Amino acid sequence: MIEARTSWRSRIARFLRNCVTGLVATAGYFAVYAPLYWWLQLPQWTADNAGLVVGAVLQFIGARYFVFRAASGRLRTQIPAFMLAELATLLMNMGLLALLRALLPAAIATADWLVLASSFVVFAGFSYPIWHLVFRPRTPLPVPGSAFSKAGE
Repeated sequence: MIEARTSWRSRIARFLRNCVTGLVATAGYFAVYAPLYWWLQLPQWTADNAGLVVGAVLQFIGARYFVFRAASGRLRTQIPAFMLAELATLLMNMGLLALLRALLPAAIATADWLVLASSFVVFAGFSYPIWHLVFRPRTPLPVPGSAFSKAGE
C-alpha cells in the first residue's frame, strides 16, 4: 500500500507539537532534578537520571496523544518500542553528559543548562526520528476476501 505524503505544513505542526511536549517533559525533568539535587543534595548523576526517566514518561504520553496522534495504535507494541528507544536515548544522554562533563571546564560541566543542550542534541539526532517509527500508523494487510468468493463459484 502506498503511503500518502505528508505536507510540509503538517510536518512543521507536528514538530511544533513535539516542541511543546518536549517543554512539558523538560519541566517534569526539572521538577524532579531540582529538589533531588539542590534540596536533598543527591549526586548530580542521580538527580539527572531520575529526571530523565520522568521526562521520558511525559514524552511518551505527549507523543502518543498529542504529537503523533497515535492513540488508536496498540499500546502493547508502542510501549516496548518506545521503552527501547528511550533506553537508547537515556544511555546516549548519560554518555554525552559524562563526556561533556569530563571534557568541559567545571563551571560549564556542572551547569544545569548543559543537560538541556545535550538532551536536545540526542533528541534531534536520534529520538525524534525514531519516534516516527514507534508511532507510525500500522496499515492492515489486505484480506483476500474476493479469493474465497470466487472459489465457491
